[in-house]
Amino acid sequence: MNTVRQITIIVTIGLLGIVLAELLPFPFPGSILGLLILLVLLITKIIKLESVEKIATFVLANMALLFIVPVVDILEQYKVLGIVVLIKYMVVAIIATFITFIATVASVKLSLMLMEKRKTNKE
Repeated sequence: MNTVRQITIIVTIGLLGIVLAELLPFPFPGSILGLLILLVLLITKIIKLESVEKIATFVLANMALLFIVPVVDILEQYKVLGIVVLIKYMVVAIIATFITFIATVASVKLSLMLMEKRKTNKE
């Protein structure tokens, strides 16, 4: 599928999430709502995976690049924030990384266990 069309689909759903989040009577991140909408559309097969797979794979592969600018901006503000605040940011980032690592390992182990269980039940 055309790359421009894939980008258009993802951006449109993201914008829809932002608009809907503004309409909610409680605060909710529009980007998360957009991702949830995309998930529902993919699960219900209203949008086929092939319709967004190429650009989604590209974004996931290059996600680290999206964090470079914010990290550099934070590090440049060390005089304003102070070294203590930067150390707190670093501690939180390290802890969050380990939590993410542990959650990923647990998810993969659970998925493998369920796949193996399903495989043995079919045989």
